[in-house]
Amino acid sequence: MKNILFSVIIVSYKNLKVLINCIDSIYQYNEIEDKLEIIVVDNSPEDNIYRYIKVNYPGVRILKSNNRGFGAANNLGANIAKGKYLLFLNPDTLLIEPIFKFAIEQFEKDDKLALFGVKMLDENLKRNTSFAFLDKKGFFAVLFTKLLNKADFFLESKMYIVGAAMFIRKNVFFEVGMFDENLFLYREEADLARRIKAYNYKIKYFKNKRLIHLGGKSSTDLSSTSKLSEQLKSTKYYCQKYGIDYNKMILKEIRYLKFKRFVYKMINQHKCDEIEIYINFLKESMQ
Repeated sequence: MKNILFSVIIVSYKNLKVLINCIDSIYQYNEIEDKLEIIVVDNSPEDNIYRYIKVNYPGVRILKSNNRGFGAANNLGANIAKGKYLLFLNPDTLLIEPIFKFAIEQFEKDDKLALFGVKMLDENLKRNTSFAFLDKKGFFAVLFTKLLNKADFFLESKMYIVGAAMFIRKNVFFEVGMFDENLFLYREEADLARRIKAYNYKIKYFKNKRLIHLGGKSSTDLSSTSKLSEQLKSTKYYCQKYGIDYNKMILKEIRYLKFKRFVYKMINQHKCDEIEIYINFLKESMQ
């Protein structure tokens, strides 16, 4: 029987092309061979991804889900995972170097390390967001997030690792209660980070390992309005769960978006209508 050490869990939704590229990159840089397994949880309403993976990637374990959200799908994958360690990976990511031996070494030398992230790059190999503030919103939060990411300075007590690639110890993931399935699309990583810290485990960031995160390619079929609606539902639930002033958080975001809209108008960017829709959604969501 194979001794699986790492289970890579990928949640897909109508994104076969990027999913294939992601899987191929895992195989290309898999330096632990049969100690690794890949699990795909397909949230798509159609069966084309499921059928394609079954036929063309027989080594990949694929499950069909009825799309109860990002967290619920990852929980489904974790429940069948054989690995001691998990990597929750977005389909719009690409491995560009071996990473699994490094991950195992980090977990094995520190039994209090529960979760970590690595440096995220965009498709041009320029800096992408690897971590963000748990609860802060608005202009200064965005500015400091960019500056701290550029400086590779992760504030464990105030930040979380972005969900595009999260390496986590499986027994801790189950111990802290897995992903909260009330969060359909947003705040899952921040919520998980809060619970990990509450159990006195560590979260780290390693700048010497890199992944590409294309961003915005995980799903090709979520309208902007429906996506915003789900994000705001999740944010409101998260705020209620942790006693955070939702209206105050949203007001900061509105101020930031108004500033962003002003800048776009000054430089004749054609994104003002999109920002206006978001601002109106935010206003309507306030209690």
